Amino acid sequence: MTQDRIIHDQGRDAFDFIDAVSDLHDPDEIIARFHRAVARYGYATFIITGLPGLTEPFETRVLTRHWPDAWFRIYTAETYILDDPVGWHCRVAPAPFAWSEAPFDPGRQPRSRRIMEEAASFGMKDGLCVPVHGLQGLDWCVSLGGPDPDLSPRARAAVHLMALYAFDGLRRRLLSPDTPPPRRLTAREREVIAWTAAGKSAWEASCILGIAEDTVNKHAASAARKLNAANKTQAVAEAIRRHEIPW
Repeated sequence: MTQDRIIHDQGRDAFDFIDAVSDLHDPDEIIARFHRAVARYGYATFIITGLPGLTEPFETRVLTRHWPDAWFRIYTAETYILDDPVGWHCRVAPAPFAWSEAPFDPGRQPRSRRIMEEAASFGMKDGLCVPVHGLQGLDWCVSLGGPDPDLSPRARAAVHLMALYAFDGLRRRLLSPDTPPPRRLTAREREVIAWTAAGKSAWEASCILGIAEDTVNKHAASAARKLNAANKTQAVAEAIRRHEIPW
């Protein structure tokens, strides 16, 4: 299989999943579809959860999980969330990252090392964590693991999009069932999202459009709300899917 074909298939995987999830209303169907989709990239487990406070029980923030039951019992009983390097890095990371990229010192943080080693013993040797630091005050993550997941840049991008839509589909159906339907964007909102899709920062977009950076951020936030998107990445994908901006 050529590299171009691999890239095409990964992009198609993501948008096929997005289209399918948009038409699903049963949370169990969304979870099953997500499981099948990410399994193609070597992910056998995943959890979609909020990031709890220091005194908040981890299990109360879990939206859904596909973890081995024994591992979940150990993780919660030992309050591993307090020392999990993936969980801590998720709070500050601006983009998806591999579990093996989460910084910690194995010598000085033996409990963190133990968490990673025990996760590997349950078949989760590495994984991908997708932070959701939303434009609407969201503080969640989607964390996926497997024995040998595909962590290539293109695979990460595809799984990133699918994770965002799985999270948002479950969030809207389980936590916000009365979410209003998406509304059309204004011309300026489409411009801002289009430049975001082109990889421009808010400051760069402000220079191109001749408006203040704060105004760009306000238009981006408004577009995300209209599209029921959790953050800018999902807003871009949703705008493309709804033909608000060209692809």
